[in-house]
Amino acid sequence: MEPLQIIGIRNLDEMEIEAVNRVANRYYVKIQRQIKKVNSLVVHIKAYEKEGSQKKYSIHVKLLAPTRIFVSTKAFDWDLEKTLHKSFRDLIRQVKHSLHTDDQHKKTR
Repeated sequence: MEPLQIIGIRNLDEMEIEAVNRVANRYYVKIQRQIKKVNSLVVHIKAYEKEGSQKKYSIHVKLLAPTRIFVSTKAFDWDLEKTLHKSFRDLIRQVKHSLHTDDQHKKTR
């Protein structure tokens, strides 16, 4: 199984596919810095076309780590890249919160 899977990419055009691959690979590297062994990262893209020429995107990101599963389902917007950034930032925030890797409260000795 590949560590980075993108589901729903068939419904996108060439420029959208390039943007998804670029952003997902960039954030995958950032996530690997936080969690050393990533089992898999699944990006699920849903495109909604109600009326007109614009699409609305909903993105769910699921990270399988050795100890936990992280899921981000809060991202939806009209701009694909903005939605991708929202979902990945939420996922990284969850990882930092659970692992306490941020330096918000430094210990003084």
